[in-house]
Amino acid sequence: MSKDHIPTIDENVIRKAQKADTEAFSQIYNAYYNNVYFIAYQYYKNEESAKDIVQEVFIRVHNKIDTLKEPKAFSSWISKITYHTCINYNRSKLKTVDLGEKVTVEDFIDNNRISISDELEDKRIKEIIMESLESMTTPLKSVGLLRYYEDFKIDEIAEILDLPSGTVNSRISRIREKLQQDLKRNGISPKNYSIVVVPSTISLAYQMLSTNIVLGSENANELFDKIVNSKTLITSGILLKLALGTAATATVIAGVLIFNEPDTRTNVEGGFTPIVIEKPMEDVEEPIIDTAKFVDIKYSTVWTNSIVYLDITTTNDNYDQILVNGLETRNVNENGVYNIQLIQGDTIVDHRVIEITNIDNYSPNATYSQNGNTFTYYLSDDLSQINPGSIRFFKNDISSMDYDYNEQTNTLTIVSVGDSVDKFYISDYAGNELEIIILEE
Repeated sequence: MSKDHIPTIDENVIRKAQKADTEAFSQIYNAYYNNVYFIAYQYYKNEESAKDIVQEVFIRVHNKIDTLKEPKAFSSWISKITYHTCINYNRSKLKTVDLGEKVTVEDFIDNNRISISDELEDKRIKEIIMESLESMTTPLKSVGLLRYYEDFKIDEIAEILDLPSGTVNSRISRIREKLQQDLKRNGISPKNYSIVVVPSTISLAYQMLSTNIVLGSENANELFDKIVNSKTLITSGILLKLALGTAATATVIAGVLIFNEPDTRTNVEGGFTPIVIEKPMEDVEEPIIDTAKFVDIKYSTVWTNSIVYLDITTTNDNYDQILVNGLETRNVNENGVYNIQLIQGDTIVDHRVIEITNIDNYSPNATYSQNGNTFTYYLSDDLSQINPGSIRFFKNDISSMDYDYNEQTNTLTIVSVGDSVDKFYISDYAGNELEIIILEE
């Protein structure tokens, strides 16, 4: 699988950028801006939001790159900034507000959240996979992009997202499970899952998505100019435009206050002086996500001799495991009471109890009596019961209707004539079949 979409940059370029070399930072920006834009677009499906995130990410990189101790770790470092910026951008709706001189940034904190949903469409397999990937919830989307698009290892993803490795593995499993569910929902046969839902296919789907989502050079150049000509302070506001007169303007974008300074600096009438709050990049706030709860647990109640799949939906993906009687599975293969637990860390955050009663793995039973060449079979079934519509009778391997069946007593009467070899087959409603070969005594 080609990895041409994964940006790389020479360590010497990183070191030059750490010494405020604008040309070196330009090389970094050109190498990474489309990658950052694509990731941001996957979260919000909105060009303006994605551009906001690109600007904030590179402002942070521009102002914090000198704190990076190991240049070889730049890729994981910028990824951590990107994903935390994307996740935290979800915490407020960005808008522009003109402020008076006596108003502070903190007065305009917006706690509204952006909700994102993508409807799946009935398309070809690759399109179903792409739609499914785009519809993943934020926790799964973050892990999916890092693993299958950026090709990070499990321990690297855990470091970038500040998660245990076990949680990363669990979310990767849920990504594949969701892909299977979406393929099944669109009529794709389960026998194709092992071929379709593999890492190389998922990576290819992400690459196909990324080819259609790029930040145009004009927009990229415009953002670059804003980034390298800006000074920042970190706060917790929304997009704000402060009235600072004609001498300077300031804008807070998703928590970053950008000062665009004129060539000739003058004092603002009224003596407004912003308070600069330095906040280390490592202390990026985690998103506020409600603990997951069960929404519904659906399963077929039709008689079956196979497994029963539990279709479990939750309010969000803020959990680590779903256990069914202590096992991480959604397949039930025998009747009984099942305790379904939603686990986060070492805590059970929700649970449900269900009872499965529609699994029947045993064929019908039969005894018989004989009177001359007349055979009477007494049929019974302990669970799903006899299905009269399933009876098949053969004389010398030729299909025949020469039998009588009494549905009230579940008895089958057959007259065997001469040297014929008679067979009949009968099933229960779960599909378990009984074969009887009739031999005269």
